[in-house]
Amino acid sequence: MRAAFVGAAFGFAAVALSVLGYVTGVNVAGSPPAVTVLQAGAAPRGAALFAANCAGCHGAAAQGAVGPKLAGLVRPWTDTAFADAVLDGRAPDGRTLAAMMPHFRTAGFDGSAPTPAQLTALHAYLKGL
Repeated sequence: MRAAFVGAAFGFAAVALSVLGYVTGVNVAGSPPAVTVLQAGAAPRGAALFAANCAGCHGAAAQGAVGPKLAGLVRPWTDTAFADAVLDGRAPDGRTLAAMMPHFRTAGFDGSAPTPAQLTALHAYLKGL
């Protein structure tokens, strides 16, 4: 009987710590992004791409965090300049972006190089912020 009580107490403590960790993470990172499941052939959604690939460094609303603020910054960039920054870590002025910026041409969004449609959707989303 005592062993069952101790086991239940440890189980409760583990669940409580897990919930506390989740709540702390949400408070630090902002609201968790909604999970979006796209059907095969569906148009990519910029918000979902940003949440999955960029928000960890640039902030949930592209307000900046470890990486720079993107809201407003990328609005005047051409699609080509934006693609160069995302794919190869090269800013429109030719400088190399910080070493921590992934080069998504090789890192990929979902295990493969981003498609032109994904880049366009991501750029359109950021221009709207």
